[in-house]
Amino acid sequence: MDITAIFVENVSDQCLLQQLLPNRKGLVYFRYDLIDEIEFDCSAIIICHRVSSQSAFPRLPIKYNTARLVVLSDCSQEKTIVETLNAGAHHYMSLHESVQVLGARLNAALRCHRHQEYRTLFVEPYRFHQDNRTVFYENRMLNLSPREFELAYYLFTNRDRVVTDAELMMSVWTLPPSLDSRRIDTSICRIKRKMNLNTTDSRWNISRLRGQGYQVTS
Repeated sequence: MDITAIFVENVSDQCLLQQLLPNRKGLVYFRYDLIDEIEFDCSAIIICHRVSSQSAFPRLPIKYNTARLVVLSDCSQEKTIVETLNAGAHHYMSLHESVQVLGARLNAALRCHRHQEYRTLFVEPYRFHQDNRTVFYENRMLNLSPREFELAYYLFTNRDRVVTDAELMMSVWTLPPSLDSRRIDTSICRIKRKMNLNTTDSRWNISRLRGQGYQVTS
């Protein structure tokens, strides 16, 4: 079912979303607390939040993993952007951009998700499920956060190729490549531990190539 759940705070932002997505069927909600009460399988959840409203930033849903979760906000603080993406949002977009640019970004994000829906990646002994962002080691599900899953999935999809920090910042975090990349190193350390990588018991390694990026090799 290709229906989008849209959460806004006012009619003005409702009109903005209708302008950005003129050909997409959407159900609009004016209360963030209804986000956990959606009773249908939506293909995307779009949250529009403005700092100027002084409303509390909505808690991101955790049970709609199959939906593309996009946050539109006028907050440009790096801390807020990173926390929102790490909490499970697939994309964080700035409301300060023009309608044309914002519409193109939003449609590209939703289009990309439709192409990758329910995709499974098998890299023995791991099994990555893109539909709900889970990874299994044989029959045991590993406890990776949504952002750790995205990073591990991206690296294993591009295994044997050196992936630069700039590419990871843009493709996994959807952040400008010029921002501090230490968050990548921190996430890689957690992924290694949770997936038991770079050990004598694992056939897979994630290596840091100084001045280049990361590479998954067997």
